Amino acid sequence: MDLKRFEWLIDEAVKFTISIGVALLILAVGFWLSSKIKNIIRNRMIKRNLDASIREFILPIISILLKLMVVLSAINAVGIQITSFAAILAGLAAGIGLSLQGSLSNFAGGLLIIIFKPFKVGDVIEVLGNAGTVESISILYTTIVTDKQQVVTLPNSSALNNPVINYSIKDTRRIDINLAFSHSEDIEKAQSVLKQLLENEPLVLKSNPISVEITDFTNDRVNLAARAFVKRQDYGTALFKLNKETKQILDTNEIAIAPSHADIRIINENKEK
Repeated sequence: MDLKRFEWLIDEAVKFTISIGVALLILAVGFWLSSKIKNIIRNRMIKRNLDASIREFILPIISILLKLMVVLSAINAVGIQITSFAAILAGLAAGIGLSLQGSLSNFAGGLLIIIFKPFKVGDVIEVLGNAGTVESISILYTTIVTDKQQVVTLPNSSALNNPVINYSIKDTRRIDINLAFSHSEDIEKAQSVLKQLLENEPLVLKSNPISVEITDFTNDRVNLAARAFVKRQDYGTALFKLNKETKQILDTNEIAIAPSHADIRIINENKEK
């Protein structure tokens, strides 16, 4: 009796070892195939010029589904019934879903971003004080790369539910150069030389309004705003160039910019109470 039991245990151990080996083989080959299939789908999407935002959102979902199929196949090879395992997964999913409500809202946010496209991969945007180029829109997060090469990761729900400034929708951007002059300066002369500067700048679009106007004034200064439009891709270059040329032309015409001022308060600590 003991010998038969021992033989049965040996047989079961051999069967279990074989099933484990088959399951590991399924996992290894299945994950390799899923990676290949994902790459094939990616290449097909690129050839069809599918929007990068949609591509980067869909591919992770496809990858997860393919790997899930591989894992279920491996579990079935071990001898565990998929139906019973699916019931366990359903129960776990319900509990995990309650604890990951934020992630689910991020997934929904990513889906809405892909559908309504307030921005897409490659756009220059500003959201929650973070400005940069959208590098990717994944199922949970949007990644932005700033001019300083800092990578900002935003939850999709935050990117969707907060105001987003998209600098890439329009072909042009307006440059504002704000200056302050004292009342003793020749304001009309300052307006004239600044407007001439803008009109002579090749990067400034002459088809759009060019203006140098008084925005407001205080007791000790007059505030001017020089405004002109440039092509979106020329914005950074034009801004730096015009800032430099503005300083030079004001110095050449002996027009001084009003110095900044600060209020000074003197506190007498020896004052009798």
